[in-house]
Amino acid sequence: MEKARYVQDLFNGIARRYDRMNLIMTGGIWRYWQWRFRKLAGFQPGERVLDVCCGTGDLTFLAAREVGPRGEVVGLDFSAGMLEVARQKTAALGPAQAELASIHWVEGDALALPFPDGSFDRVVTSFGMRNVADVARAFQEMARVVRPGGWVVCLELSHPPHPLVRVPYLAYFRHVVPLLGAWARHLSRGEGPAPYQWLPQSLEGFPDQEGLAAILRAAGLEAVRYTNLTGGIVCVHQGRKPGGS
Repeated sequence: MEKARYVQDLFNGIARRYDRMNLIMTGGIWRYWQWRFRKLAGFQPGERVLDVCCGTGDLTFLAAREVGPRGEVVGLDFSAGMLEVARQKTAALGPAQAELASIHWVEGDALALPFPDGSFDRVVTSFGMRNVADVARAFQEMARVVRPGGWVVCLELSHPPHPLVRVPYLAYFRHVVPLLGAWARHLSRGEGPAPYQWLPQSLEGFPDQEGLAAILRAAGLEAVRYTNLTGGIVCVHQGRKPGGS
């Protein structure tokens, strides 16, 4: 099965338990990573933001709070199951939606974003680039749809540079995460690809911090920089599209 179809089926299958498993597998530190990402991303009130590979929308909602009612946020994902959960979370907000930016959910492909050039002030993505079939193409597309002077910001699992962090981290991902995923699948009587067995595979083939920075530069972004979080377990990469004021 090709990678894109495999990953799509996998995320459709785990959509309803995705948020809970994220919290369990990260020991809750996911919330800290979100907080740091919010600080680093530099959202501004009134911006138009695209969240690529938005999943169930955690980062989309974060961006919507930051840009406020005058802004607009689009969450894009190729998993209909994940988007359905995101829409349910939107509906559950009720009157609180008035304090957020306008949110739109779009089913689409990160390798062929269905938007004109320069459509967004800021393009963000979290924990999705390991799952695309062509990382370089995905960043080229994000660079295309951000306006001149706008930023592309990526939060992703990475490769801890220090062995005291790297060795236990990789052991956890290779041995513990698949067991937790199998347990969750058993409880929900899930079908399709076994969840979270894909996670360690996706990480091992993913570029390290410098390698991903090079991909951003090759996509035409400038002022590329990155910030390691939790010893490099995750990393935030940023790059600006040339031009603009």
